[in-house]
Amino acid sequence: MSSIKLTADSGGGTFEIKAPSSSGNTRVLTLPDTGNYILGGRILQVVQTTKTDTFSTSSTSFTDVTGLSASITPSSSSNKVLFLYTTNYSHKASYVHLRLVRGSTSILIGDASSNRTRATFGAWLPNSTDIEYEGNVFSGSYLDSPSTTSATTYKIQMRVTANSGYLNFLQGNDDNAYTPVMASSIVLLEVAG
Repeated sequence: MSSIKLTADSGGGTFEIKAPSSSGNTRVLTLPDTGNYILGGRILQVVQTTKTDTFSTSSTSFTDVTGLSASITPSSSSNKVLFLYTTNYSHKASYVHLRLVRGSTSILIGDASSNRTRATFGAWLPNSTDIEYEGNVFSGSYLDSPSTTSATTYKIQMRVTANSGYLNFLQGNDDNAYTPVMASSIVLLEVAG
């Protein structure tokens, strides 16, 4: 009976494949001979950006959050990028909208709907001094398919409808021990296709 045996280099066991004893038991095992088929689903690389300083905007158009972007170069166009993000923001007497962006393309946003703003996340905060110190978290994950082997930048954008929006600090921002200065981060993981 024909067989193929693999033996460990030093002191290990063996792995053996034997042919069936009769032609009635013939089986075919086909393995691909190209690509990264053995790596499917594995994490190939990790890139992180952490923003520990503050950011604010009064723009009514989406604007990049300065210093909160990360670039990754996929090793295969069939691989995916898992985009993990955590931000701390505040605002007052305004709507605030946040969205995920790959390059110049918005990702994970709602469908077009009349005059409504397409965003990944949105919230309203009324005008009240009682909530000047209310912080909020914009956090989550998205599995993206960039379909490229070129360097690709992922980032977060913010807009407000009035007044200002703030990242990593609270709207009141008194210089006291009870007022936090926070941090935000982006993590990109290349996932084998």
